[in-house]
Formats: sequence, structure tokens, C-alpha cells
Amino acid sequence: MRRVVLIVCAALLLLSVSMKNRKSQDIPVHTVFRALSTGRVSVKVSGDVLHPGIYEVSANSLAINAINLAVPLNPLEQSMIVSADRPLLNGSAVKLAVQPDGSLLVAMDQMTVPERLVLNIPLDITTMSETDFDRLPGIGPALAKRIIECRQINGGILHVDDLSAVKGIGEKKYKMILSYFQHP
Repeated sequence: MRRVVLIVCAALLLLSVSMKNRKSQDIPVHTVFRALSTGRVSVKVSGDVLHPGIYEVSANSLAINAINLAVPLNPLEQSMIVSADRPLLNGSAVKLAVQPDGSLLVAMDQMTVPERLVLNIPLDITTMSETDFDRLPGIGPALAKRIIECRQINGGILHVDDLSAVKGIGEKKYKMILSYFQHP
């Protein structure tokens, strides 16, 4: 009986080792961004709220919806809120500030590049600084400076496709950094 148990254990061990060493026929797909098929966007809420942080809201939600999720410190009255009727985009940053007169001011901006990278939100090539480009893998300070110079030469406008024309960005590097940007 003992011999049978040992043979079965050895067979199971051999089977697991052989399965582990077997090459997979599936080619893994490496993606940087998750698909937002649910129609939801990630938004950062800060300022005079009880629970500042990152919230996932429905696409086309208004800033006031995200503010309500973060629980404002003061009760909200629609007449007190200034500029909270703009729709939120993926990577928006909403900051609520109580003014001296009691009104609530909503400031809209974008999350920082490190926040967007961590949350897998596409970057906006037109607003990135030299430091932001330097944070991307494969782009050092010199290449980041050349990218910014290229954008300045083009009147402050740079498209993702234009990156391939920057000296130091070959086809391989272009394909690698392309995945960090939202493109059509």
C-alpha cells in the first residue's frame, strides 16, 4: 500500500513539473491600459471634502457627482457652487474650495503624470513637461528635452505620431512609448 501511495505522489509531482516547464502556445498580450468598456472614468477629488481620493464614476458625469462621492465638508446648495457643471474625463482632478463668502469653488484640472501612470490612464502629450517625459521608460533627460523642443517648434502642438520624428526615438522605442498615450 505504501508503495502505491509513493508511486502516485511521484507521478503527480512529475506531472506538475512537466506542466510547469511546458511552453505555452498562447502569445501573451501586454497592454498598458485596461479597456473602459463599462463607460467609467477615474477622477481625483481633493480639497474641502471628507474623503479625498480617486473615484470611479460614470463617463459624462459632472464634477458635482464626484464631489458628492467624496462627501463635502459643508452641505451643498446648487446656488453656492461655481463651475461644477463640467463633464469629467478620465484622469480629471476636481478640487473643492470653500470661499470666504461661503460659496464653493470647483477647480478642474488633470491628474499628474505619475498618478495617471499608476492608474493606467492615457497621458496627454500636449500638457506634459520635460520631467513628465523623463518619467517614461526609455526616455532620459536629453530625449525629454528634445521632445519638448519639437513641441515648441510646432507651436506648442505635438501629436503622438510626431514622436517618431524626434532624434533618438527609433521604431522600437516609438512602439514602446506609444502605448502610454491615447491616440485615435
